[in-house]
Amino acid sequence: MDEKMSEEKDDVVVQEEVWGDGELGLVLKEAAANWEAEEGYKEELVAWVEDHVEDFTEYVGTPIDLCEHKIHFSDMHADYLGIFEKQITKFVSREGYSAEDFFGECKAALDDFGCALFEEHEEKWFVEVLMSATDYNEWFRMMVRESSLVSRGDRK
Repeated sequence: MDEKMSEEKDDVVVQEEVWGDGELGLVLKEAAANWEAEEGYKEELVAWVEDHVEDFTEYVGTPIDLCEHKIHFSDMHADYLGIFEKQITKFVSREGYSAEDFFGECKAALDDFGCALFEEHEEKWFVEVLMSATDYNEWFRMMVRESSLVSRGDRK
């Protein structure tokens, strides 16, 4: 039985290696690793958050659904998204892939494409982080959370 299981595992590995267009599956793996390693991709976003976090201080401790959002927050979110998209595009271009290929791969990861039944794609967490950055409410929560950390002295 152990031999059969290892053969099945080998089959899964082979599926992951040939998943997508050749090496495209590796782009998502590398993006996730580099994003977490802070290889320059997060730095501009982190700096932007640090520059704007004070605008959210009044919301610390208030349930998100009770917060009155200021009109200019939509513009701020658009600015944040612009930086985010630029960083993703920079990474994907550096690796020689198109943004369409990258986002197609992200969709496949969300759908657990190439995974065995009841298994989750290895980089699904990273895609979920990317998706949360594009959602206004998730972005707002992140900004309030960062503001809370600054007000407690846990961030500069």
